[in-house]
Amino acid sequence: MNEKGRDRLLGNKIAAALLTAGLIFWGANRIASILVPHEAPKTPAIKLAGLPATGAATPQAAPAAAAPSGPASVIPLLAKADVAKGQTFVQEQCAACHTLNQGGANGVGPNLYGVLGSPMFAKAGFSFSSAAKAKAKGNWDYAKMNDWLASPPTYVPGTAMPYAGIKNTETRADVIAYLRTLAAKPLPLPSATEVKAASTSAPAPAAGGAPSSGIAPFFAHVDLAKGQTLVQEQCTSCHSLAKGGPTLVGPNLYGIVGAKMFSHPGFNYSAAVKGKAGGTWTPQEMSDWLKSPMTFAPGTMMAYPGIKNDQTRADVIAYLNKNSASPIKLTSQ
Repeated sequence: MNEKGRDRLLGNKIAAALLTAGLIFWGANRIASILVPHEAPKTPAIKLAGLPATGAATPQAAPAAAAPSGPASVIPLLAKADVAKGQTFVQEQCAACHTLNQGGANGVGPNLYGVLGSPMFAKAGFSFSSAAKAKAKGNWDYAKMNDWLASPPTYVPGTAMPYAGIKNTETRADVIAYLRTLAAKPLPLPSATEVKAASTSAPAPAAGGAPSSGIAPFFAHVDLAKGQTLVQEQCTSCHSLAKGGPTLVGPNLYGIVGAKMFSHPGFNYSAAVKGKAGGTWTPQEMSDWLKSPMTFAPGTMMAYPGIKNDQTRADVIAYLNKNSASPIKLTSQ
């Protein structure tokens, strides 16, 4: 130390200390890498039951089953389809927007005469949406028409056609068989080879028709706006909704929930439903009817395939119930 008490070697001592610490750290790291190697040994010292051997491929989860690529084909059904039922359905649900006669004017939708076999979304004088034009490839064959009618919004996302589609495969076949007749030279029916191919590739039908466990629980989460939208899109071409509204293809629906079944004044009901007339449209009766009119009343003239989704039916029933001077109490509301 000098006369002022300062150690001239202090800097050297600090440097030496840092160097020593670094050497100790490096040495410890080298020893650790020898004792505990980074890579797993080829043969583990201890084998644990249930664990894969080192280097073995890790089991992968089984791939999920492929979702159905589209609606069931109508091709196997066309030869025996009921043209009369198809005509009734089209006249009830389509004629409000489409003309059907040769040379008929375009309406809200294009004229449908000769549609099968004609270019897709290309009817003269009708302005199709850009979404439909992008989908237009070739002519309307049975497969394309089936996919379109099953769900227009699915087949052409962004379509301007506000129709939910025909979910029942037999009903689609009847409709397409009828549309086939609207032509001077109807499109030939599918060949035996085409029918066999469609039958082989068709997915197994989903279980259906089972009795409903009851619609009441679904009223706890109803969406009135969705119910109103479906009714306006699928029902108003045949039914009026306003109080005192006129009878159209079907009876006026104002106050229908809680009213007497099939008893609207001035409407001529079919024999198939007259046997049920006088009962009450309870929410459950309305649900059973809307799920499948043709199952609820075999032979009914109402060619509507039905609303299969329980929550959607509850939404519709809740909206119809609200459309009344005296709505009833819906269970779970």
